[in-house]
Amino acid sequence: MTKRPQKHNAPAAALGVLTGALILGGIFFAGNSVLNHKKNPANTIAEAETTASAAATTTTTSAAATTTTTTTTARFPLAATRTAETVTVDDTELVFARNCILLECGGGDTANVLAERSADAKIPPASLTKIMSMLTFFDLCGEDVFEDTIEMDGDAIQAARAELAYVAGFTAGETCKIKDLLYAMMLPSGADAALMLATYASGSEEAFVSEMNRLAGEMGLTGTHFVNCVGLHDDDHYSTAADLSRMMRCALRSDVCRKLMSTREYTTSETEEHPDGIYLQSTTLWRMNGDELESLSRPLHIIGGKTGFTNPAGQCLATWAEDAQGNRWICVVCGSTAQHSMDAVSDTLTLYQLTDKPLDEIARYVLDEDDILDPPPHF
Repeated sequence: MTKRPQKHNAPAAALGVLTGALILGGIFFAGNSVLNHKKNPANTIAEAETTASAAATTTTTSAAATTTTTTTTARFPLAATRTAETVTVDDTELVFARNCILLECGGGDTANVLAERSADAKIPPASLTKIMSMLTFFDLCGEDVFEDTIEMDGDAIQAARAELAYVAGFTAGETCKIKDLLYAMMLPSGADAALMLATYASGSEEAFVSEMNRLAGEMGLTGTHFVNCVGLHDDDHYSTAADLSRMMRCALRSDVCRKLMSTREYTTSETEEHPDGIYLQSTTLWRMNGDELESLSRPLHIIGGKTGFTNPAGQCLATWAEDAQGNRWICVVCGSTAQHSMDAVSDTLTLYQLTDKPLDEIARYVLDEDDILDPPPHF
């Protein structure tokens, strides 16, 4: 197994002071990942976003007074704000999901809740858990490890199969690149990939889950607790629709995370065991084309997201959509029945209509399944 590099620190601040009538100082940190790690451009799956995540301080001195103003961008997005316009969705014939939230993401760290149903209730998150697994992995390892490799553990693969968790198809003893495991975790929701990423980052799943809970606490996710990195059901493994939407907002700060969640299909690197690679397909994007909301007066396009399912959790789906100007919305639905995987998509498309119309003017979005891609071999 390739040794994991030490966790990176944010770039050192630079401060310049010019004495005189006007003193200007600037501190700038270059942040290329969701958690402000360094990257090696040659090794990233996508060009990481260069975002100033900084504290800018201006000091003005005169004979009369001295004024200092400081503006700081938070490490994590702030909790979304409920306003007088926030809609409570009560009609269970309109939206099937037991829990849901729709956010309008503002500039910087802010977001407003447009609509919700029991968004703060503790619920099983199923494989939406892997959003936090992705965030924790990058928090621990940074974004310059994609070409590193790890040997697949047969016991981990068998453990995932024993729990009836989906596995992406890697073979015991196969040497896999980290970037391939990330795609395998986020596109078809491979439990084998998630377990091996946890081992790479922390040495064991147990240690990695401890880091997940540590990061959740730092993010202010008071309704969230994990006991595994996969999303298997456990009474002590829970989150909320509101917390899950905040994880999504954190992930969307990173070009790399957006790439992982918005790729429709991907083939892993060639290995001795898989000379043609393993074909992976997004369980989010085979269910929708993304253009279902183009008929709104302000057309939206669904870019990507993450699915989840267990019998207790029901069908779960976290997505984001954008308009032509780049404005962004996030929708999380959980518990959209256990029988029909398309119910979560219909709930999602129905809720996104609230970006354009009041609640009393929208109808349940009914999917034309002839318009979607053929499903992958699992859900």
